[in-house]
Amino acid sequence: MSERRRRMALSAALHVVSHALAIVYCLVTLGEPHRSLMLTAFGCGMAAGILGLWAARTVTTKAVGYRVSFSILLVTLVVVALGAYWDGGAASPASLGFVSTAVFVASYTPPLRLMIAFEALILGSYLAVAAAGQPPRPGHVFLYVGGILLLTSVCAAQARIVARQRTQLRSLASLDPLTGALNRRGLADFAGPLFRGCRPPELSLLCLDLDDFKLVNDRLGHAAGDALLQRTVAAVREVLRADDAVARIGGDEFVVVLVDAPEPTARSIALRIDETVRELTGVSIGWATAPHDGVTLEALLRVADQRLYRVKQERRRAGGASSCVGHAVTTGRPDPF
Repeated sequence: MSERRRRMALSAALHVVSHALAIVYCLVTLGEPHRSLMLTAFGCGMAAGILGLWAARTVTTKAVGYRVSFSILLVTLVVVALGAYWDGGAASPASLGFVSTAVFVASYTPPLRLMIAFEALILGSYLAVAAAGQPPRPGHVFLYVGGILLLTSVCAAQARIVARQRTQLRSLASLDPLTGALNRRGLADFAGPLFRGCRPPELSLLCLDLDDFKLVNDRLGHAAGDALLQRTVAAVREVLRADDAVARIGGDEFVVVLVDAPEPTARSIALRIDETVRELTGVSIGWATAPHDGVTLEALLRVADQRLYRVKQERRRAGGASSCVGHAVTTGRPDPF
C-alpha cells in the first residue's frame, strides 16, 4: 500500500510541476494569442495534480489508485492538446506535454494492453492537433512521433525490468528459500492487512510443529530433514484453500493462516492437515480463531502456540502418540486448555 501511494504521489507531483512550467511559459509569452485560455487550462491541470497528491494520502485499494491516476492523466492529455492547439499546433513548445505524458504512461507499468491503448490515445491526440492547428515544417510530425515511440519503448522496457526485479526481490524477502513457504516477514505482510478492516476478521491460525524432527536430522542427515520439511509444506498446501497460506517461522515450526475460517472450519482443516502430514511424520497442532482468541496476528500466534505446547504435553501424558491435534479438535469438546 505504501509503495502504491508513493507512486501515486510521484505521478501527481510530476503533473503539478509540468503544468506549473506550462503556466510559466504562458506568462513569459503573455503577449501571444489565447494566453488567458491556456492559463486557465493549465491551471485546471495543475489543480488536478494537487488533487492527486491529496488522493495519494487516502487511497485504499489498487483499483482506486489506478482510477485516480488515469483520471488525472486524461485531464492532462486534454489540457495539453488544447494548449498546443491554441499555441499554434504540432510545432508549439506546449506539445512537449505529449512527450512527458507518453513517458509517464510507459514508466508507470500498467498492464501492457492498457499501456498500448493510452499511448495510442496520446499519439492520436497529437496527430489531431497537428491536423487541426497550423501546418508544421515538413517532417516535424514524423520526427516527433518517432521520438515519442522510441522514448516510450525504452522507458517501458526499462520500467518492466525494474518491476520484475522488484517482484523477485520482494519474493526473496518474504519466502523461505528451502520450502517456498512464507517466512516471518511474508507472514506479517500476508496477514497484516486482514486485521485492518472496520470489523474484527473471522480467520484462524494453526501452529504446526513436527514431532521428533531433531531425530531425523541426527539419524538420517540434514538432507533428509530438508526433504521432510519440503514434503510437509507440499502436503499442507494440498489441504489449504486458494486464499489460505502457510509460513515457516522456525526450523520445523509452521503457521497456517485460514482466511474466512470460523472455528468449525479451522477444526476441520486441522484434522485434514493432521491426516495428510501423518503419512510423512508426526505433527502437533495448536489453533486460534479471531475474534474470540484475539484481534491481532500477535495475539492469535500467542494463543495458538500456547495450545500447541499443551497439545505436546497431553501427547506425552497419553504415551507419546505419533501425532496429536488435541482432543478439542478430535472430539469436538469446546476447549480442554
